Amino acid sequence: MQNVAIILTLLLLPYLALSLAGIPGILCGRIGVALVFVFTGLGHFVRTSAMAQMLPNGVPMRVPLVRASGVFELLAAGAILVPRASRLTGVLLCIFLLVILPSNIYAAFKRVDFGGHGAGPVYLLVRVPLQLFLIGWIWWFTVRR
Repeated sequence: MQNVAIILTLLLLPYLALSLAGIPGILCGRIGVALVFVFTGLGHFVRTSAMAQMLPNGVPMRVPLVRASGVFELLAAGAILVPRASRLTGVLLCIFLLVILPSNIYAAFKRVDFGGHGAGPVYLLVRVPLQLFLIGWIWWFTVRR
């Protein structure tokens, strides 16, 4: 559950602090998204084996897939801050979060000891709303006009 707190802190704290400093809200929201995906992207390289366990055994090349998704998240963290790229990046991140949701569900049912999934299916009561909130946040600050 610690990852949930970190993700929410990385998303909300910069938004609140930077908004109070007079930075435009859209940029504040995007900075939070960037921080979240730097954190999660780096996790793909620091905890590669644990993240690979979140995927079913039948998924081929689980470790390279984890690393590739980490690269994607780090690139997206940078691209979300580029005005011309932020809309497309936001759409791609929303799709990405929907695509990886089944792996989080699988990991919770298998009680993978990583990121709270060891708590079992009850963790999904926190994880799924967090993922939906993150999708909504990304959509609000990058995709909508």
